[in-house]
Amino acid sequence: MAILNFSRIDIRKDNKRYMIMGIVFCILLLFFLFFVFNSTFRNFITIYIFRKQVSQDNVTTIELAEGEDSYTYAYDKYITVLNKNTLYTYNASGNVAYKNELNITIPLFSSNNRFLAVAEKNGNDIYLLSGQNIIWQGTVDGKISQINVNNNGYISVILNGTSYKSIIVSFDSKGKELFKTYLSNTIAIDTDISNDNKYLSVAEVDYSGSLIKSMIKTISVEKAIADPTNSVVYTYSDDDSHLITDIKYQNKALLACMYNDSVALLDVKQQNFSKLMDFEKTDNFSDINLKSHFVTTANIASGFTSKTNITVHHLPADTSSVYTLDGSIKSLYCYGEKIAVNTGSEIHFINSNAWLVKKYSSSNEINTIVLGDNIAGVVYKDKVEVVQF
Repeated sequence: MAILNFSRIDIRKDNKRYMIMGIVFCILLLFFLFFVFNSTFRNFITIYIFRKQVSQDNVTTIELAEGEDSYTYAYDKYITVLNKNTLYTYNASGNVAYKNELNITIPLFSSNNRFLAVAEKNGNDIYLLSGQNIIWQGTVDGKISQINVNNNGYISVILNGTSYKSIIVSFDSKGKELFKTYLSNTIAIDTDISNDNKYLSVAEVDYSGSLIKSMIKTISVEKAIADPTNSVVYTYSDDDSHLITDIKYQNKALLACMYNDSVALLDVKQQNFSKLMDFEKTDNFSDINLKSHFVTTANIASGFTSKTNITVHHLPADTSSVYTLDGSIKSLYCYGEKIAVNTGSEIHFINSNAWLVKKYSSSNEINTIVLGDNIAGVVYKDKVEVVQF
């Protein structure tokens, strides 16, 4: 009688099973490596396997009132449309989730986290909203030229039309006025309150001399509440005719600073100002309105065609990621961790790792995009097409 060696058979089965598992692991590892390090392969998988390409024919549409002034904005997971003093808030399905009556005709918008701030351009009224709720509303003395809200709902407002060049008014998340900052000789270009509510930074420009002079003034909110005239903790002044255009707080006390020809980083606590990069002649768009990143784009000649590199720079570390597309781009929009790159007929939505999240194509010329954390709107004359991430 033959005796079967079951232990040898089990070993062979185990070896075969381990071999199959090893092959599957190698395939998954190769797939992962290609997906992470090969942008062409990653974009192919994103578009054709994960079905991340959409067009006019398969997105939700919000109809706009024909012949009426409508102002569209995106924040959080909503698209908002202001029409005839009513703010309509739409969800990703294109349905009106909330309606709020606002005494606003021509709006200035700012959003951060779950908060939406709305002010009357060259007017006096301010609103802070979150979802369906108007958290507070108020008025200021002077003409509002700009409004900014931080991720906790603290607001800074730039006022013109007074005896001063500019006045900045700061509010907490409940609408309590914290303090005013008066500028007699300079004009406020931009403001931002840090994410921990400790600092207000003001980008100022002095046009009175033969050369334009830019400066960044940082104010301690705690000191300003007690004594506004002795609250400045740091001032950086640039004497080289570089024009400051935008500032944006990143992590706590790190302030990204955009100039007409460069990007810099200000560490408010360490009182250290460092230039990150100078723009090259091939650079055509830049933006600092991202979380812990900023973006630059550059045209790259490639034979008889051209390509565009969208470079996402990480802050504060000196590293970057690049997304490349064929042709040139028409406009660039940034918000949170999303970047919308408009080529005129397509929008490439990429994230802060420079990975393609979604691609939208249109048979019509794309002019205006509104961008939120989880949603975007492609704005046409009579409609808004909704793209959800």
